[in-house]
Amino acid sequence: MKRARRRYKVKKIAVLAALLLLFVTISYSEDPEYTNNSIARLSYVNGNAFIQRSSELAYEEGVVNMPIAQGDRVGTTDGRVEVYFGKGKYIRLDNDTKVDFINLPKRGNDLIQIRIWSGHVYFSVNSIDREKSLEIHSPDVSIYVLDEGLYRIDVRENQETEIFVFNGLIEAAGESGSVLIKEAQKLVAIEGHFTSRPIRFHAVSEDSFDRWNEDRDVTLRERMAQKYLPSELDDYGGELQTYGDWTYVDPYGYVWVPHDVRSQWRPYHNGRWVWISTCGWTWLPYEPWGWVTYHFGRWHWHVGIGWYWIPTTVWGPGWVSWYWGHDYCGWAPMSYYGYPGVVINNVYYPRYSEPYYPDYSDGLTVIRKSQLQAPNISRVSLDHESVRRIGKISLSKNPPLAKPKYQNVSVEKLSENKVFLYKNEKSTKFNGITRGTQDKTIKYPDLLRERDKIQQGSSYPSSPKVTFKKLDEKLKSTNSKSPVSRFIDYISKESSPSNKFIGTKESYSSSSSNKNAIKSDTPSRSNSSKIESSNKSSSSSSKKSSSSSRKSTSAKTKKKK
Repeated sequence: MKRARRRYKVKKIAVLAALLLLFVTISYSEDPEYTNNSIARLSYVNGNAFIQRSSELAYEEGVVNMPIAQGDRVGTTDGRVEVYFGKGKYIRLDNDTKVDFINLPKRGNDLIQIRIWSGHVYFSVNSIDREKSLEIHSPDVSIYVLDEGLYRIDVRENQETEIFVFNGLIEAAGESGSVLIKEAQKLVAIEGHFTSRPIRFHAVSEDSFDRWNEDRDVTLRERMAQKYLPSELDDYGGELQTYGDWTYVDPYGYVWVPHDVRSQWRPYHNGRWVWISTCGWTWLPYEPWGWVTYHFGRWHWHVGIGWYWIPTTVWGPGWVSWYWGHDYCGWAPMSYYGYPGVVINNVYYPRYSEPYYPDYSDGLTVIRKSQLQAPNISRVSLDHESVRRIGKISLSKNPPLAKPKYQNVSVEKLSENKVFLYKNEKSTKFNGITRGTQDKTIKYPDLLRERDKIQQGSSYPSSPKVTFKKLDEKLKSTNSKSPVSRFIDYISKESSPSNKFIGTKESYSSSSSNKNAIKSDTPSRSNSSKIESSNKSSSSSSKKSSSSSRKSTSAKTKKKK
């Protein structure tokens, strides 16, 4: 009887253990919430830029390939940056600009929401899957992108927001409704109110930010590599063409081999790990070409070629197999088949399935667990002899669950309502900005107050009437060349000419209603507002002259009588 009970208990424990193992396996195999476009990329940096994570108080220095997640803040002082969202969408920041990434795409929701607090921003939208899937908010106006195009937004803090549409179509929403702004038109908004109807401007470069934006567009267009990449990765073709070569390796097809790497170089070694709440530990590569090759695809090795990259189309925080020991942690590049890749005696094993990973493999990187957030992994990784002393190493697909431990941030008051945050005692100065030597914390104004604002601020709702889908049947009956122009023509006909202000949802300022504001020569961006005000004064003076003429004619008739 006792033996039977013992057997029953043993079976019960075994069943519970099996169920627990099954639950853990299922939880790890579930599809992640993030998609290929959930994490934006800091694709270009020139000068001083900073990033503030949604979960942190301190800033860190912005570098190329830095991952940008939902809730993060990106800003510049004396510098310019470009952020890539995927699918041909870019945002470019001028000097002294501050932007919050309120929402980024996730599974089942492709919405991008950006809040501009101050500065000058360009949006280059080369593809749009769904209208109004890109929203831009400022303290004065909310903007909803309806079509591909190029848009510039200037936010003068505590003053106004100025919108320029170089090409494309957007909806601007304020306190009293919405208005459409089409190609070569501008609009000014102050605290939710539009100062006028959209007026035309010369869509030409007028300042250094315009010219820099044009140069970036030209550079990206010129970087057209041969069609070795899947269509989802076309935007990265130019970078790979610049920094490497394509070669054919059976059975994977064309693979990419980087230029100018040392003989001892290996993937996931020159860079660092950063913690992103959306996807966990994420690799930040220091190679300029590293974003696509470390977050898409797999790395293999071949004698005579060295390390080469196989393109695939699914984004990941880092395609590696992990080791998590008592005092040490490590990783090795995952092969195309999902196994940790092993390089031994100039032979690559892509399906290595032994329980313990060879400590002398050239693909293995091991560090102390306390150095997982080290600024450069290549400087703290162990050599082969040190790795051998650790003992047996077993790798897993599952990343470490340990989150980073944030140190207490010290706050030092400075002049002009500024503060300096630091996590260590040592600090250095360069380019006029104070930074911590290790944690790269940076001095910026009103830091503590602005951190609380990151997902706050007013926004104005889009009008449900401003959509292509609802008007599709009526638009098909018109003779316009494109759906966009048909939509504009329809809205223009529906607009009442008696509406003096364009801030209602039903009204739209057509080109014919702007004849008073447009002379034979279209005004430039800087002069358009002056011409508009002069037109207003001329119209008021004409009204006065007409009223005076009426009075004189009435006096003459009285004398005749």
